[in-house]
Amino acid sequence: MTDETLGVTLKKLRAAAGMTQEELADRAGISARTVSDVERGLRTVVHGDTARRLAPALGLHDEERAKFEAVARGVVDDTHQLGDLPVPPTRLLGRACELESITARLQGLDVRLLTLTGPGGIGKTRLALEAAAQVHARFGGGIFFVALGELRDASLVAPELAKVIGVVETGPDVVGLLTRRLTGRQALVVLDTFEHLIPAAPLIYTLMLKCPKTTFLVTSRTALRLRGEHEFPVPPLELPSTTREAHPEDIHHWPATELFWERAQAVRPDLDLNPETASLVTEICRKLDGLPLAIELAAARVKHLPLAAIREQLEHRLEFLVGGPLDLPLRQRAIRDTVGWSHDLLGPREQTLLRRLSVFAGGWSLDAIKNVTGNVDEVGDALDGISALVDQSLVVLERNRTDARYDMLDVVREYAAARLSDAGETEEIERRHALHFLALSEAAEPHLVRSGHQDWFQRLDVNRGNLRRGMAWTIDHGETVLALRYSVALWRYWRQLGEFAEGRRWSDATLAVAGNAPPSLQAKALCAAAALAFPQADHVRMAELAAEAIRLAHRSEDPMDLRNALTVLGFVAMCQGRYTEALEPYTECVAICGGLGISWQLATSHLNLGAALLHCGRADEAVARFHDALRLYRVLGDDIFAARVLNHIAHAALADNDLARADRLACEALASVAEQGERQGIAEGLETLAAVAAARSAVERAATLAGAAAAIRETIASHAAPFDVAITGPLLDKIKASVSEERWHRAWDRGAALDSAAAVAYALAN
Repeated sequence: MTDETLGVTLKKLRAAAGMTQEELADRAGISARTVSDVERGLRTVVHGDTARRLAPALGLHDEERAKFEAVARGVVDDTHQLGDLPVPPTRLLGRACELESITARLQGLDVRLLTLTGPGGIGKTRLALEAAAQVHARFGGGIFFVALGELRDASLVAPELAKVIGVVETGPDVVGLLTRRLTGRQALVVLDTFEHLIPAAPLIYTLMLKCPKTTFLVTSRTALRLRGEHEFPVPPLELPSTTREAHPEDIHHWPATELFWERAQAVRPDLDLNPETASLVTEICRKLDGLPLAIELAAARVKHLPLAAIREQLEHRLEFLVGGPLDLPLRQRAIRDTVGWSHDLLGPREQTLLRRLSVFAGGWSLDAIKNVTGNVDEVGDALDGISALVDQSLVVLERNRTDARYDMLDVVREYAAARLSDAGETEEIERRHALHFLALSEAAEPHLVRSGHQDWFQRLDVNRGNLRRGMAWTIDHGETVLALRYSVALWRYWRQLGEFAEGRRWSDATLAVAGNAPPSLQAKALCAAAALAFPQADHVRMAELAAEAIRLAHRSEDPMDLRNALTVLGFVAMCQGRYTEALEPYTECVAICGGLGISWQLATSHLNLGAALLHCGRADEAVARFHDALRLYRVLGDDIFAARVLNHIAHAALADNDLARADRLACEALASVAEQGERQGIAEGLETLAAVAAARSAVERAATLAGAAAAIRETIASHAAPFDVAITGPLLDKIKASVSEERWHRAWDRGAALDSAAAVAYALAN
């Protein structure tokens, strides 16, 4: 359905239902002209309400209805494309029977939750990826891969799933948002590495009940123990029997030996396959019980050791089970001891490096290694050490990146973490890790509103797992000061990316940490929390935070703390329409900053005071303040907020009915924020230009731009503050009331279907 135009789709469905255009229009409660225009291709999208009326009128239900509404609203649903699944670097060997069984269950009607279980390293993730790829045609509603390995908190499973399936977390009811997104969609959700997040299992059960078309494929070392769960224990790779003599031609017959040989030749292409090597390979794979990861680790040793030496080393290690209990299942002992054997082949510095790398979550860079794991005397040269670990297959280099970034498999991380604990180093290295990523956060914070902010956001975003782990460590260990410093440093990151809900969770958690902290730091953390509450229109919470921040600011030696608290107080007054009451705190903010020299806070205080003056009807004074702010932002090099000022001056021009000036300024502002990729600023610019078009009675342009702005705000979960639309809103409401709802929504939908780049191009080209 989604491969055809809306007109062709509607015409086919109407004909199949045996209705004329007039009969369909009457049943849907819309005009026959709308149906005619759509089928003739004059309209390629319709308003969401129109789509929702047409679907039941056509007799569509569940998935068909969801698909039709997506086509009707111009939403291209490409979530089912295989590009969303991670692409393994090597081919899958010897899993034909398992794949056949798994895919058959996934395509059956009675399996809603299938859990692949088994010890670490047995190949659960690889099987899940291959199975998902093979059944993608069955799940037209999308295939979503959710990697859970780096999460440490079960409460983050729902937000992580929301991100993957394209849900913007706009409030506390994440489950409700997930349900609305998945209801009616024949989707497959792959949840990888669930065993350490079992407390989140009830979430999966809730979604199973509320989203009957959705299927869940889970990889976990243990079952979730939910009603309706089907468990598939993943077996080891097939091996030749112990009574069978190994021959060279048998190596490619058995999956375990074929895997070893393929990986061995990748590091030793000159290795000759003869009766002796065939026998050695077979013995090695038998000792490793057919475990894929153990086989790969052993094969990597071929670069440094003869096959006979590898066999002897394994025989010694697995016989005496160095470093582990005897009552573990053979497979778990084999993988643990194979990792341990690889570890024992390392030099002392490399062993130290490996165990200390276990504190990272989601990968690391070379710089992070140096700061967290220790100096040259402790772990040697970072690059040399990492290279040795990569050679031993204990660390992997992340693919498709221009910079060097590394990670390790979960089973290796677990082994290394155990060695870290045995060495008595866990507390110290985890502290170093938390301090390193706190330093990164604090270094990034001042750059997040300046030119080059995208690079800093990327540096933070690629380390999100590490940031989460660092923050969690400070909270769990009652490190009040460190926790609050994280909150103060990262609020812009969460807000800029539209991750308001997660940002507020962390902010609230840091504020709740018991312990003493300097009043100044507490005040800054309260204002950071208020900044995250602002775009979610939680004005009550903002008022509470402002009151406490002002109390603490009076005990602080940093005058900026009082300025920040008064700014929040002013925002609360502005959001509640009490513009005159905002003048006093904003004026005091300017006075505080004015005595401290040029700063971003001084520029922003001028901007805030100008906004209050504008809405109090004192436009000339407001514009003067705006120009003061603009001058300072340009001195500081803050292009994003300079553009925001231009947009405010455009609002003043709109209020004065100077449409040409408003149009020019808004276009200049939009072009600037678009160059920086700052989506909130893009939405604001589009809203201003929509109001200019409305004042000129340009209905199509006004509605298209307004629709584009609304779509961007929805994407980043941002609500325009009431005072931000006090001038533009009435202009749009007036022109909307002057035309038919159908005409307005037709153009609105067209704008909403544009991505931000296309919307900007449209806005600046007209």
